Amino acid sequence: MVTYQNTNDDSIWKAIADGKRRTILDALSQGPKSTGELVDLFPQIGRTAVLKHLDILQNSNLILIKREGRVRWNHINIAPLQAVCSGWILRHVEGITTSIESLKSLAEQDD
Repeated sequence: MVTYQNTNDDSIWKAIADGKRRTILDALSQGPKSTGELVDLFPQIGRTAVLKHLDILQNSNLILIKREGRVRWNHINIAPLQAVCSGWILRHVEGITTSIESLKSLAEQDD
């Protein structure tokens, strides 16, 4: 059994485990948003809770923040997600694909 230990990747997995944070990332994938615009996406939880989610995303390096005067602009940083996908996820998808191809080959063999 292969053990997987990368604390930086762990912070990314924890960050994207929450649906609200994934919604924030989805919104930012359309372009930079001000913190106020992101708060408006979640009227049920309020500004403080959204700021906590943004802190988690920033600490895991999934968003970058630029300040212009009083406005805080949030930008998605796709590189950590790509690194996780090209590492752990891709390795498992390739394994599943190989297993499916082997199963197909066995099923198609004439007895």
